[in-house]
Amino acid sequence: MQRPADTEVDKLGKWEEMDAQALSMILMNIVLNVQAGLDCSSAKAAWDSLTSCYAQVDPIVQNLAQTRLRTKHFVEGGTETLPAHISELQKLREACAGLGMPVSDAQFARVITLSMPTPSWDPVVGTLGGVLDPKVVISHLNTEWSRRQGLTSTGKGPDVVFQTGTRPKCENCH
Repeated sequence: MQRPADTEVDKLGKWEEMDAQALSMILMNIVLNVQAGLDCSSAKAAWDSLTSCYAQVDPIVQNLAQTRLRTKHFVEGGTETLPAHISELQKLREACAGLGMPVSDAQFARVITLSMPTPSWDPVVGTLGGVLDPKVVISHLNTEWSRRQGLTSTGKGPDVVFQTGTRPKCENCH
């Protein structure tokens, strides 16, 4: 839980009380010589000190996390929605960072675009060109996904622009 701003006195008081309780629980469950080396300014600081001392990252776990991130693909027509797919990619990115392998924005933008199915999403991905900001990529993909969802609910295909059964009529001529 994030520390509230100093101006939010009520919330800050509750947060400080909860933080003190959490810090006490941490300190009561570790031996004194370990306590001596901890930053006890907050429960989060103490916890972060403990994890930095005792967390051991296995290279196999690191490789698996990166593999999961880079091999996750959106399946069109599957049970997963595009927003859920993007959310899962973001969780996998955070997992990589937690294992000491941060994924840059540019790398993540490429991971997202490469996770989209071909050939149906190729035109959309192609318009993104050299965009390296994942927020822009996500925005464009979500916009297109929403457009396609609207077409599906009306019974039209995603290529509705190219599906004409009759000649368009001029509304000004009768």
